[in-house]
Amino acid sequence: MMSILYGGDYNPEQWPEDTWQDDWDKLKQAHVNSATINVFSWSLLEPAEGVFNFDKLDKIVALLEKNNIKIVMATSTAALPFWMTKKYPEINRVDDYGRRQVGGKRENACPNSPEFQRLASQLVEKVAQRYASVKNITHWHISNEYNGYCYCENCTKAFREWLKYEYDNDLDKINQVWGTNVWSHTYHKWDEIVPPMRIGDTYDNGKPVMSGLDMAYRRFQSDSLLKNFKMERDIIRKYDQRPVTTNLMGSQKDLDYFKWAKEMDVASWDNYPSFDTPAGYTAMQHDLMRGVKDQPFMLMEQTPSQQNWQPFNSLKAPNQMRMLSYQAMAHGAKTIQFFQLKQARNGSEKLHSAMISHAESTQTRVFGELKKLGTELNQLPEDLENSRNQSKVGIIFDWNSYWGLEDCMGPTTNLDYVQEVYDYYRAFYDRKIGVDMISKETDLEKYQVVIAPSMYINSPEMTTKIEKFVQDGGIFVTNYMSGLADKDDNIYLGGYPGLLRNVLGLKYEETDALPFDQTHKLVSDGKIIGKGSLVCDLIQPQTAESLAHYSGEVFYQNNSVLTKNHFGEGFAYYAGSRLDKQAMDFFMKDILQQAQIVPDETKTGVEIITRTGKTARYTFVINTDGKTKQISNPYPNSRDLLTQTTTTKEIDLKPYDVLILENKL
Repeated sequence: MMSILYGGDYNPEQWPEDTWQDDWDKLKQAHVNSATINVFSWSLLEPAEGVFNFDKLDKIVALLEKNNIKIVMATSTAALPFWMTKKYPEINRVDDYGRRQVGGKRENACPNSPEFQRLASQLVEKVAQRYASVKNITHWHISNEYNGYCYCENCTKAFREWLKYEYDNDLDKINQVWGTNVWSHTYHKWDEIVPPMRIGDTYDNGKPVMSGLDMAYRRFQSDSLLKNFKMERDIIRKYDQRPVTTNLMGSQKDLDYFKWAKEMDVASWDNYPSFDTPAGYTAMQHDLMRGVKDQPFMLMEQTPSQQNWQPFNSLKAPNQMRMLSYQAMAHGAKTIQFFQLKQARNGSEKLHSAMISHAESTQTRVFGELKKLGTELNQLPEDLENSRNQSKVGIIFDWNSYWGLEDCMGPTTNLDYVQEVYDYYRAFYDRKIGVDMISKETDLEKYQVVIAPSMYINSPEMTTKIEKFVQDGGIFVTNYMSGLADKDDNIYLGGYPGLLRNVLGLKYEETDALPFDQTHKLVSDGKIIGKGSLVCDLIQPQTAESLAHYSGEVFYQNNSVLTKNHFGEGFAYYAGSRLDKQAMDFFMKDILQQAQIVPDETKTGVEIITRTGKTARYTFVINTDGKTKQISNPYPNSRDLLTQTTTTKEIDLKPYDVLILENKL
């Protein structure tokens, strides 16, 4: 049977010790088998500098061992004790207005503070040395939800050293690639370089004056926090070889997770969809977290029902929590974990739901659903845990393009990189076509179709890679704002889309920005095929075939908006505007026909996705909304692992219902 971790964050230090065993008497009724502990305990472990007290953590570990509960052991370095922030104020971050924090909150230590690095290393050394022999530990959890930037003097000095390494200790090279002659920004000494701040080279709207500086600082801050992660990981490695992770946050902007994932044994992440988050968007986030290592991931956090920090914190409807858990598993999750196991009485998270709620009852609706889920997870085959998703389509997600595109001054403030990616992900998701979220470093040759939505940052090397993929018979798809700039945000000259002109077989010199909700009709063979919005590239096909052009309502009516270029054995497609559903359907029809991929467009609101193990294929059939659905069974007479019954030709899906169909290899 499956050995999946089922549990989540447990904070018994918030409660009297005589309640701890009662917690586990309740939790074990729901088949909870794991606890993530010690996430925010630094002030208890080290109440004063150099004074360590592990009595309470020892008792918590002993309690979990007694109850045969697996442990995800955190390092406690995400929240700073007040003695530390008072004694060493340099540890507190400085924001981009130049204001230094005074302590409090969490995940806010300056990553380049020598004092933070010293004190964090000292704590992790003590924790790793003390608990490395605990047999129940399955994973080490470093810090928590790394995010945010610092602009202090320590970061400024470290940034200059990072630049020397990245740019061959050549200040003239920086002046050249950042274009510092603009606005008299030429650097003559290294100590003239300061971070992009709102009291310096950043506008009040957050946009940079010098985009090369901004891009470099983003890479530097991501690397700085990663250096902290590696520091703690390497200390743990001296004492223990069990897997090390930290919880990521999907498509958050601050950190380049593809670079981070190389340093992690397993990726983990925290999934908190809002009441109105489309199921496809959540699926994309799961696929991205699977994609950062191209491996199954840990679902480290989700909520049993209600969150506490969004504008509208709705309850999860009956079976919705179960559905979201299996959706995560369908897209690659190998654990089902929650924040949190017991609901806090106070603090900002007191109204965030938990397995044990304020009612302290096992008779609640939510606890009943958790118990059902735990029972089901126990009967799933072990082969499912490490099974893999196999996709014909890869979508490139690129943090450098994310940064460059959204920090760009123009052409519109409405550009949203993640939304651009989701537009194309959703087009495949709605057709029940599996997708891998991939990096620029991924081998493209294993895919039939590769999409690069708004891949703003490009390079000669990436261009060569794309051209070879298409020449060898692949289908490449991209759209507006792609291929325009290098890693330092220098625009490629010679016309847009830069180095991609050859493979796409087109050029354009102008892009119109459409204000507010304005749209333009798009036309093919005299028929309106949908609408374009956001921006409109005025495309001039060279070797490309024009699939559609703008209507007569604009002066650029004869310019193409959708193109297709035969390049070698393959094809390269381009969309010069944001497509509405009708236009995307038109575009996708040609792409899928060319790729010989047959879509399934029978029912919206139903996911059908397959993971392949060593002994069987596991097809998840998921009703992602609150309406009853009836669908044709993709594998009639297969066995549903959740009900242990043989399925029929037609499947009736209740609201948020899930089946896992097993087909032996």
